Amino acid sequence: MYTKKQIIRKLALGTVLLAVAIVITVFIRENMNVQEPEMALPTFTITMNGSTALASENVFRAGYEWNFFTTTAKHTPPYSPQDLTQVTPPVQMMPRTYLDLDFSIKPKSLVISRADDKYFENFMDLVDVGMGPIITPAEAGSYRYRIQADFGWRGSIIYFFTVQILNS
Repeated sequence: MYTKKQIIRKLALGTVLLAVAIVITVFIRENMNVQEPEMALPTFTITMNGSTALASENVFRAGYEWNFFTTTAKHTPPYSPQDLTQVTPPVQMMPRTYLDLDFSIKPKSLVISRADDKYFENFMDLVDVGMGPIITPAEAGSYRYRIQADFGWRGSIIYFFTVQILNS
């Protein structure tokens, strides 16, 4: 039979060994993610009524800054409105469609902006949206959205997508 002192020592040793194993596992995972930083980024889907509204090829990740324990991965190339037109084909939708934004890691904050001018150059923040959903406009036309997701100390990501609102 073990004494109380021996039980406490064994529990303390087990706790220390478990903590060391967790630290080593996290360190190895982080180092693997540094090799492929885009694989470490959260996934992002846009759904409408519980089904995918925009396929992944219609949502463009334009840039990110992601922090790991030992380094920061940055991919923030400049994109012109013409560049974005090529990589964000418009998705046709009905007016006033509810779009839910789903991230695999919940962002600390979102800034959702929309451009509806002819060349998609002037983005205006949608102040009444918060964390979503987005309600598409009632008027027919093309609209480009910019989603800026901030994940606290981990980093931030910018996405773009374009919708074509049909006449009702």
